[in-house]
Amino acid sequence: MSTLTLDHLSHSQIQSFTMCPRKWNYEKVDKAPREQVGSALVFGIAVHDALAAANEAALTGEGYDAAAGFISAWKVSVAEASVPIIYGKDGSDDLMAKGRALAAAYTPPSGIIGVEQPFTVELDPELPVVQGRIDLIRRTETGELAIADLKTSSSRLLTETDGVEAQLALYHEAYPAERHEAVVLGKLKSPTVTIQPITPWPRQQLVRHYRDVHHAMTNGVRYAVRGWQCESCSFANRCRKES
Repeated sequence: MSTLTLDHLSHSQIQSFTMCPRKWNYEKVDKAPREQVGSALVFGIAVHDALAAANEAALTGEGYDAAAGFISAWKVSVAEASVPIIYGKDGSDDLMAKGRALAAAYTPPSGIIGVEQPFTVELDPELPVVQGRIDLIRRTETGELAIADLKTSSSRLLTETDGVEAQLALYHEAYPAERHEAVVLGKLKSPTVTIQPITPWPRQQLVRHYRDVHHAMTNGVRYAVRGWQCESCSFANRCRKES
């Protein structure tokens, strides 16, 4: 078996592979066309884009209607899906209402100095470089540098933080900071926005994880992970046929 060569890694690539190596291979190696897309992904993209625009406006001192921005971003995200969207218990109108309410509840934190900040870091000489974008960099009221990632959640706070701990550990490599945060948007009846402190992984743990996953990626590991996510998977039919 030939070994795959990757020119770079990213947090999203690592996360995607660990969630389901087969899906990652369909997308990144086989370049298979998507059959469908889950509404959660479309919703997440629209929320992210609307709040990034709100943060950018706060950085430049301009006005911005985040609720209206979400509706525009939602329409763009739906159009760009270009394949059928698989909805769960919430239909399109429900998700638009939830997203609009979330965006309206969001107020950019003070002290913003960077939005969607690109970075490239070398974690280890044996690994490809790692690239990404940091949602938010700010100065706190006490002058500390804080790095934050925006997350949506079904509760006020994240209960599973392992993924964001790894993500903020990577961001810390690019921009060493005194504080690390998740800005959590709670998809509740009355939407909430909470800044949740996060303790990043130690560097040794981060590098070991990236080395292990990279080894699996490049050596053709492609087993399927079965679970709730299969129904809206972009390659569900192909995966069923190959099982």
